[in-house]
Amino acid sequence: VLTGLDKGIRRLSEVNFAFSFLVLFFMFFALDAFFLLDLFIQGIGYHFNYILELTFNTQAFQRAGFYDVDEAVSQQDWMSLWTIFYWAWWIAWAPFVGIFIAQISRGRTIREFIMGNMMVPTLMTCIWLTIFGGIGLYNELASIQNGIECGPEGTPEDDWRSTFDGNDVIRLSCLNSTEKFLFAAISTLPLSKFISTLAMIGLITYFVTSSDSASHIIDILTAGGNVEPPKAQRVFWAVSEGAVASVLLAAGGGGGDRLAALQTASLVAALPFTVVLIFETYATYKTLCIHVGDIDVTKLTYWRYDIFECGMQFPDTLLALVCPPYYQTKTRLNVVRHKTGRMAQHEGSDEMRKFLENIGFDDDSSK
Repeated sequence: VLTGLDKGIRRLSEVNFAFSFLVLFFMFFALDAFFLLDLFIQGIGYHFNYILELTFNTQAFQRAGFYDVDEAVSQQDWMSLWTIFYWAWWIAWAPFVGIFIAQISRGRTIREFIMGNMMVPTLMTCIWLTIFGGIGLYNELASIQNGIECGPEGTPEDDWRSTFDGNDVIRLSCLNSTEKFLFAAISTLPLSKFISTLAMIGLITYFVTSSDSASHIIDILTAGGNVEPPKAQRVFWAVSEGAVASVLLAAGGGGGDRLAALQTASLVAALPFTVVLIFETYATYKTLCIHVGDIDVTKLTYWRYDIFECGMQFPDTLLALVCPPYYQTKTRLNVVRHKTGRMAQHEGSDEMRKFLENIGFDDDSSK
């Protein structure tokens, strides 16, 4: 955080990428490269085949209990963890990530932005999930094929290991913690200790990079948009963020209800922001139209009152609700006053007179 975006955060991100690429490259060839290639192609086909169905699928019948009770409960858990409901997590992250991406993309063209921030990360995500998810599925399905059962609690982990088609596998679903999945899958591959060490270093540096990025954005916001905030402020927010994260992890470890409540609150806060995103999408489209010349900025109508100003001027707002013609007339006069002032500055008196004639003003009113 102290060294800034171009030095510390950037260099640390490059180290992360290097560690990630080494682990990814090794795991691709360590198990069955042809299986992973087939899975990648098949996964893309499934994605395009089911994207519309999954987009609008709410599991209405299963969640209503028209099937087996256990299945209905599992469907409710599925909906709360994935697909449509899971999008709220990304919306909650949108303000923070948007500011960070906007800063690192400064000076790029729109084409470069789409390729560098949308296309390439999407492709890398597909490759990453294919390799790591494919290895996990290979271990799980191969163990089921071998007839491996989890057994009662306390069963030794070696009892879940077997060999399938010459490859060591382990039934991951028998582990009592998802945090063990990665290292358990790596333990079935050659050079497992070395790759586990690289993975651990990569995880630590990824957490540090994410924390640095978050602290950097908070620094900028609290510094009034200054991209180079004071170093003391950087240290303060970095330490504060680490302390809050530690407290939340400790609270979650003693029973996840408190941490889950905070996570739910962030999701609830993301709901109204979806409306903001819709307007931001339209504003982006309108800005691009202005940039290419499809919209003339001199002909745009600028309303004097916005939603916040209306809230501050409650009597006028209430009167507008009771008597809409009054508010419409007042707003129209404000628009006329704004346009006449702009035309007097930029267009000249002839254009201003022509505009006043078009809206019904006579010559005397324009003098």
